[in-house]
Amino acid sequence: MEVTRRNIVLGAGAAAAAALLPPDFAEAAATPPPLPPPLPPDVFRDRQSRLRAAAKAKGFDALFVTPSANLTYSANLSIFRSERLTALLLLTGGPAVLVTPSFEEANHRRSAVVDEVKTWKEDEDPMSVVASILGPQKTVGVEGSTAYSTVSALGARAGRVDDATGIFDEMRRVKSEQEQGLIAEAGRRTVAAIRATHKRIRAGMSEGDVERILEEEFVKQGVRGGGLVQFGPSSAFPHGAPAERRLAKGDPVLIDCGCRVHGYTSDVTRTVSFGPPSDELRKVYDIVDRAQVAGIQALKAGVSGEDVDRAARKVIEDAGYGQFFTHRLGHGLGLDGHEAPYLVHGNKTPLVIGNTETIEPGIYMPDKFGVRIEDDYAVRKDTPGSLSERTSELEIVYP
Repeated sequence: MEVTRRNIVLGAGAAAAAALLPPDFAEAAATPPPLPPPLPPDVFRDRQSRLRAAAKAKGFDALFVTPSANLTYSANLSIFRSERLTALLLLTGGPAVLVTPSFEEANHRRSAVVDEVKTWKEDEDPMSVVASILGPQKTVGVEGSTAYSTVSALGARAGRVDDATGIFDEMRRVKSEQEQGLIAEAGRRTVAAIRATHKRIRAGMSEGDVERILEEEFVKQGVRGGGLVQFGPSSAFPHGAPAERRLAKGDPVLIDCGCRVHGYTSDVTRTVSFGPPSDELRKVYDIVDRAQVAGIQALKAGVSGEDVDRAARKVIEDAGYGQFFTHRLGHGLGLDGHEAPYLVHGNKTPLVIGNTETIEPGIYMPDKFGVRIEDDYAVRKDTPGSLSERTSELEIVYP
């Protein structure tokens, strides 16, 4: 099917928060849309099997994974990193062992998909537990975001430690149909939250006011979410934080936000006009819209990230606004909001089926305004699969 500006619409803790809201809002938020089921344990066991094989091919005897998106990916354990060591030790010829403080054991057993749990007490050295599992002179591949101090302590007990970032990146950059479905569900709820927020904005509101409304609308969708809200000249800052600028008639309103469904994130940006737009805003929006279409058309297996960026960027450059498109076209998304592969000049690696990407061209004119349109897509052989409902018209929100 030909991809055009008109036809790219391709298919693809709330209760606690509600208790803090006013009664009328709490009632609406009490029954959010049901979430899809999470990934089953077999998915994580299969990932561990593939991680073992990849680690063995690199000469590793084990992988060492501390709290991060990679721990979530490997063992279904999503926790914050702290000064107390929690780590997955995935032996290439043995079990998946979770090392954790003893007082956290019961909590982690509820979700972690592992073969064994080994605990340590507050007055013990957790690396002694790690060393006892590893045995003598083992080569360990370390997950890339692990703290340097932890790597140093591990290195004193292992034969050799090395970076295993590439193993995780290579596996995570290809999303299964189940993973894509969770991203698409996050995208659906994000678009719904943005639309509901647009209906509630009023003249005189600050960017912070609208940011809070957006967060409320995510709660109504049964998820935690939020993002950037920028009015008028503030929208010319690609990653400007919400401030106290007050909304006035004729202002563009840029909302860049996302949420998570079972850990998988969306990333969507909409730019609308609060009241009738200026001719210049209409013109710039049309250019950015055409650039996004060009990027979507270029997004297919076998094409490099650099080529996709170039296709969209050419539209903006040909229109005379090239100097105002100041960032890459897009990034991968999944368990991290920004992850490989990136759609940027210099990335010559071919895209493959199952990559999930943002397509987000923008034009940012200092002291005037900015326009960005962002949607999420999955790479297919030919036409990409949409993970968020795209709009091609400049929406006008009336005061």
